[in-house]
Amino acid sequence: MIVINNVSKNFDDINAAENISMHIKKGEKIGIVGANGAGKTTLIRMICGLLKQDDGDIRVIGHNPLQHNKNVGRKIGVVYGIGGILAGKGKMSFGFDAIQAFASSGNLRSDITVSDNFKLIRLMYKIPKDVFKERMDKLHETLEIKNYLKSYVNELSLGQKMRAELASVLIYEPELLILDEPFIGIDIEAKEKIRSYLETLSDKNNTTIILTTHNVEEIEKICNRVAVIDKGKIIFNGGIDKINLTYGKINSMEIEFGENIPDLQDLPFARYVIHNKRMKIYYDNSRITSKEILQFLSSKYEIKDLLIKKPEIEDIIKQIYYENLDYSDKLLQIGG
Repeated sequence: MIVINNVSKNFDDINAAENISMHIKKGEKIGIVGANGAGKTTLIRMICGLLKQDDGDIRVIGHNPLQHNKNVGRKIGVVYGIGGILAGKGKMSFGFDAIQAFASSGNLRSDITVSDNFKLIRLMYKIPKDVFKERMDKLHETLEIKNYLKSYVNELSLGQKMRAELASVLIYEPELLILDEPFIGIDIEAKEKIRSYLETLSDKNNTTIILTTHNVEEIEKICNRVAVIDKGKIIFNGGIDKINLTYGKINSMEIEFGENIPDLQDLPFARYVIHNKRMKIYYDNSRITSKEILQFLSSKYEIKDLLIKKPEIEDIIKQIYYENLDYSDKLLQIGG
């Protein structure tokens, strides 16, 4: 479905993408995770053909995305949330300028109603009337857009426009669905309905889904694979099961001490963070157990409170980022 081979993209002195290689199979649901400026949206825009790479090669459904192909274009659906719009414009603020940028962008025409936009999409993609009605009924139920179908797009709130943008792509059920920060402004209940809809769509049509988001929970619920990007490089690329197997041994223990903060000596901790009289320890449970840590600490220090956590995927991704920090940044995190 998608082949990315040694792709690089620079903006001035910034490496937005550096020798990225990745294969995405048909039917895969892959999440792309990264902090602001990590290179997520740059990668998405190159896949869509909106941005030319400096080096390397990209193939999407067997074609170069920079070369316009109407038949291939009809198989791809892209939804940019406000974060994706701003990244493309070089902005990171979510103030008035951000809302204006988002309101003037996207798949929908702002000078006609939401309903007329959907009718136009039906004609463009030659969707039979009965199929169009069936899909719209499902989208009304999932996205709750019925109440503002007669509204002009430029009259919609942020959340309403985001729902309408999602519907405009889901109407024609593309083979490749790219969602760049699509859930901003959408409430929790609606998110669950959208996730369920995407799962049904994927199962029915073997749809390939690429999702970028800051919310790791969304990745975990929708995707079966995750790529972590940092400073234009892919620092992890694998299945959700693989990420848990590789990094899931790192537990955390948060402890509040009575008087003295302990000297941890040479205990094999991955890292630790100290704040006032609280200490958070990250440790590999294959090297040292929770019981061994507690025996050592309780024999020498007063423990007032204790919380032990097995890693969630968000913690695991933070650990991956930590392992790719510069040495000086690590010293700051552990108070060195």
